[in-house]
Amino acid sequence: MKKTDHFGQPARDDVLARKLRSRSAELEPQLIAWRRHLHSIPELAFQERETAAFIASTLSEIGCYEVREHIGGTGVVADLQVGVGPRILLRADMDALPIMETGTDVWASRNEGVMHACGHDGHVAMLLGAARLLADLVKEGHDGINVRLLFQPAEEAAGSDGVTGALRTIHDGVLAGVDGALALHVEPAQELGVIRLGSGYVMASVDTFTGVIRGVGGHAARPEETVDPFWLLAPVLSAIQGIVARRISPLDSAVVSLCHVVGGEVDNVIPGEVTLEGTMRSFKPEVRERLYFELEAAFALARSLGGEVDLDIRAESPPLYNDEGARARLLNSIKCLKIGSQILDGPYGLMGEDFAEFAARVPSVMVMLGCAPEGGACRLHSPQFEIDERVLERGASLLALGSLTMGRF
Repeated sequence: MKKTDHFGQPARDDVLARKLRSRSAELEPQLIAWRRHLHSIPELAFQERETAAFIASTLSEIGCYEVREHIGGTGVVADLQVGVGPRILLRADMDALPIMETGTDVWASRNEGVMHACGHDGHVAMLLGAARLLADLVKEGHDGINVRLLFQPAEEAAGSDGVTGALRTIHDGVLAGVDGALALHVEPAQELGVIRLGSGYVMASVDTFTGVIRGVGGHAARPEETVDPFWLLAPVLSAIQGIVARRISPLDSAVVSLCHVVGGEVDNVIPGEVTLEGTMRSFKPEVRERLYFELEAAFALARSLGGEVDLDIRAESPPLYNDEGARARLLNSIKCLKIGSQILDGPYGLMGEDFAEFAARVPSVMVMLGCAPEGGACRLHSPQFEIDERVLERGASLLALGSLTMGRF
């Protein structure tokens, strides 16, 4: 039987993968230059103006794309459509973190106290590389390409309204006409070639909470005249620490972490209130609901002892769900590109990722690319963060091929 030669069909995947990988390798010096420039100009959430201007200018030089700016605030969107077919969204986050970089490379941050410590500079460089690879295919006469590139602001932090960049871009219509979404994330704790591609729930929902326990303040030498909020706090703390250990099944993953407790100002006055702040993480919606219930029950203990409670729980992002069909197609692309020495299944951990907002609306997949630097594995969100830049050409080719194969519904 003669193999079909239609663009994007299985018989063509190996040939197309070899072409994209070869050209991505040729593009590697440019990818590294882009990444290092972006690393030197980190900007915080919703402040990525210089970054966005650089992206828009680079896309204009590449050509073929219809570019729109100020999406979701500072985001950039670029559309490329030749022929018909499902439209796939490729997303790269572009914000940095409020971290003082300790590295001394010439491309180290020029913005004091701000650093690309989560690899978003690399994500943007890889997506620009994919843009170049896909544009070159169009210039050679290929059709059946229908892609939307999103350079997204504010993955790391929400705005004053509590909304992160993903949801803001959705509100601005970035998913209109989109049939699926693909994103990647660098992982410097894993060696180059190690790829994590899980199915189902792979990253956690993120909920934050602020609880205020109010009593009656007074002189520290006359505690009987007060309702000491620290005394009210004691059983609440114990109950919170027991939520996961005793109220959630050991077969389910969850975290409740207290991260900020404040009350009082001097050593001889019992304060009138104590404030607690923390976060909750889980994979399953039913576990998430149980955490809400148990946290409210824990704070209610203060009421039973004569105190008052105000508890505010804020849902920041849903759990990230990798669509099984999209995952299977991306796995095939990884194998065709020969970029993975080891491919691991399973969840990525209880971190949050606002790409989950896209995954909650269209079939989506996020993949983790190992990129431990030469000196050894390092941590995300660390002032010593670094990557093996050889991951850039691998990620660019994967985004390009993935956009062409993911749409086979």
